[in-house]
Amino acid sequence: MHPEFQLGAWRVQPQLNSLVCDQRTIRLEPKMMGVLVCLAQRSGDVVSKEQLVQEVWRDTFVTDDVLIRCVSELRKAFGDNAGKPAVIETIPKRGYRLLLPVVTVAHSDRPGNAMQAQFMDSIAVLPFENTGRDPAMEYLSEGIAETIINSLSRLQQLRVVPRTTAFQYKAKPLNAAQIGRELGVRIVLTGHVVQRSDRLIVGAELIDPVEHAQLWGRTFDRRKEDIFSIESEIAAEIPNHLRLPLTDMQKRQLTKRSTESRDAYHLYLKAMYFANKYTPDGFRKGLDYCRQAIEADPVYADAYAGLSYLYSLMGAFDTVPALEAFPRARAAALKALEIDDGLSDAHAVLGFVKMVHDWDWQGAETEFRQAIELGPHMPGGHYAFSHWCLAKGELKQAVEEAKRAIDLDPLSLPKNYHLGAVYFFAHQYDLAIAQLHKTSELDPSFGIAHNLLAVTYATKGMFGEAVEEAETARALYDGLYSQVTLAGVNALMGKLVEARKILGEVEQVSKAPYFPRALWCAKIHALLAERDQAFVWLDRAWEAREPALIYLRQGPGFERLHDDPRFADFLRRIGLTA
Repeated sequence: MHPEFQLGAWRVQPQLNSLVCDQRTIRLEPKMMGVLVCLAQRSGDVVSKEQLVQEVWRDTFVTDDVLIRCVSELRKAFGDNAGKPAVIETIPKRGYRLLLPVVTVAHSDRPGNAMQAQFMDSIAVLPFENTGRDPAMEYLSEGIAETIINSLSRLQQLRVVPRTTAFQYKAKPLNAAQIGRELGVRIVLTGHVVQRSDRLIVGAELIDPVEHAQLWGRTFDRRKEDIFSIESEIAAEIPNHLRLPLTDMQKRQLTKRSTESRDAYHLYLKAMYFANKYTPDGFRKGLDYCRQAIEADPVYADAYAGLSYLYSLMGAFDTVPALEAFPRARAAALKALEIDDGLSDAHAVLGFVKMVHDWDWQGAETEFRQAIELGPHMPGGHYAFSHWCLAKGELKQAVEEAKRAIDLDPLSLPKNYHLGAVYFFAHQYDLAIAQLHKTSELDPSFGIAHNLLAVTYATKGMFGEAVEEAETARALYDGLYSQVTLAGVNALMGKLVEARKILGEVEQVSKAPYFPRALWCAKIHALLAERDQAFVWLDRAWEAREPALIYLRQGPGFERLHDDPRFADFLRRIGLTA
């Protein structure tokens, strides 16, 4: 019997063939529920009509019309629109796709209320509202929520919606109950903060999104110095309302302080506030505040972990040369783990450095597995390990880890994009296109999704769509990556003159002291069947320790080099086999 699960605001009860939302129950025909369960088991993926018919009707012969009617009735039950689907999407000539994330509902015996016999094992902590409207306090309103998220994430029996997804709801006109139902969580924490002179006023409340009820609420009026005790009291209150049995060690972990320095803590919050803007200026400001936090408290593990995270981002985004950024990221991560070996994110960053910079594949795998063990409900370890699996050619596990990261952090653009990239590298181009479109729907201005869509379409021979996506990407940001994408599309279309013209313009940039993407030029030369030039640029990428080299074996653009002995030798230089 299939377990109950949550689809946005809907509770799906397969054993009862029913949907429940806002105390309203809709009964489904058994075959309709069968179709829904089949789609839910592959949420986000396209399920073919043939597969649906085979699994739901098994040995019974039915026509496509029966399936079409089932899907149509399901849409009516959900109030979905086939033209602008929010629940079930039709993929022409291929099948159907469930758009909402699936959250399995675990059960417990909750006496006195059989209608809510559900174990509250999930929570969304929303960014606290800066009710004082002081821009200088914005970092604190976000930081309090992020600190509580990090504290709760130490509890392995609790699923905590990550910052990336929870903070997508900042300033949106939705109430906590709506957000909770949309995210499929059993409880939501909201709050507000305002500073008045030397007083800090923090309000917090726990909301049950199913019952639209407040479970707990409190306002703290304390001195500014009492910020730690306020956060600890809020975090400690939550398991009581989730009915989570905690060991003494877990109780200590929940209220554990990473620093006793209030100044260091505020500097760290500012660092993360700017880091999460994902801009070069934000990275630089984040580094500066992390360094100041470490000066204020030289044994502040979180500040060192933040420093390592920032340097790894700067190396990955070419803000700082890889030869400079990744050794600094490694040193900071090692220092963080020397102080506190239990930091999941620090293990993930250290594994990432070992993978993309040191080419220490065994060491990287060890760190990623440690990150997942320490934070099984945190997306970072699964996301990083998916990169490792992709680079090593373990494509099935790469997809599984990428999907797990999205399940934990469904609104994260990088994680949704990464799944599309995994499908692309695995030559599953239709799945890649569907996933990249889904990523673009989350944020149409996310340019790299359009870039990869362009390349995917071109690889499939869908050149009209490829050019359109390449132009969209270039309109969003006219950078080197967009130029290289357009050159690659032209090369795949056989427009060699146009491709060489763009390539020449890109190569001119190589005269600058730091050229961040020699690998791009190597790829275009490979597509143009200019092997010697491709290897010249590959050597330059190797000297620069470009992080994207780890995907060289999987990159379709380099397939034309696979039969060249130099290619196998190059793979060995970065610890991979042909």
